[in-house]
Parts: sequence; C-alpha cells; structure tokens
Amino acid sequence: QLSRRLIQLKAARTLWHKDMNQFMDHVIRVNCDALTYDVFPWIIGRVRKGEKSSQPVSMGACQEFMPLVLRFLHSSRDEHNHVALVMVQSLIERFHDQLSEVSRQHFSSAQSLNLESLYMMLVKTVERVRCLTSGPHPEVAQEAKNAMKLLESL
Repeated sequence: QLSRRLIQLKAARTLWHKDMNQFMDHVIRVNCDALTYDVFPWIIGRVRKGEKSSQPVSMGACQEFMPLVLRFLHSSRDEHNHVALVMVQSLIERFHDQLSEVSRQHFSSAQSLNLESLYMMLVKTVERVRCLTSGPHPEVAQEAKNAMKLLESL
C-alpha cells in the first residue's frame, strides 16, 4: 500500500515539474484519496500564487478538480475536510472578482464555461461548509467559518 502510494506520488511530482495540466489529469485519473491528500498543499500553493507562479493553475483545471474537493468536504476525516476548506478559500480568493461578476450578472453569455462551472461547484459547497462551521473539531470549524465568509461575499 505504501509503496504504491510512493510510486504514485513520484509520478505526480514528475508531472508537477513538467506540465500542470498533465499533473492535474493524473491526480484526477488515479482517483486515490491518499495521493490527492498528499498533493493538495502543492495545488493550494499554486492557486494562491496565481499568475506569479511559473506554472499557474488554470481556472479550467481548478474546475475539473472540484469533484475531489467536494468528496473531501463530505469525508468523515477531519484532515480531508480541513484541506478541502483551505482549497475552497484559495479558489475564492484567487478568482473572487470573476466569481462575483458571475453572481451579479447571473451568467452572461460572455463568461467562460469554466467560470460558470467553478461558480456552481462552489455554490454546491455552501451547505456542507455551513455544517462544518459547528462541527466538533475547532480547527475544521474555524476554516469552515473562514470559507463561509468568502462564500457569502460572492
């Protein structure tokens, strides 16, 4: 189990340094919670850096990654909830202006499908994030409160 995880992580790291789209496709295709958990901090870091990164994470890649974020939000594991909440916050902070525009204009035809899809996926997180704000684990509850403030700002 651990050797397989290490092999997957090494493959992901190789792709991480070569091509961001291939990296994201690999993580999604492998569909392994352990690998996803291991690479979440890398992705969050790139999302937060935005265009300053040598290989920024595109909005399309973020949108494609959202099903994994949603799965982690609905996990019974605190560490999964925590990292997913940090990802939600990072996405909103990175794309706040565009997402707010979607909210105000109710999907104009000029907006990208990735933007609309990312917005709708973030809307899907609201109920679960709200539930986590009153959860028994203070660190997760605080991250949920932070994410909720950002969601409400859209």
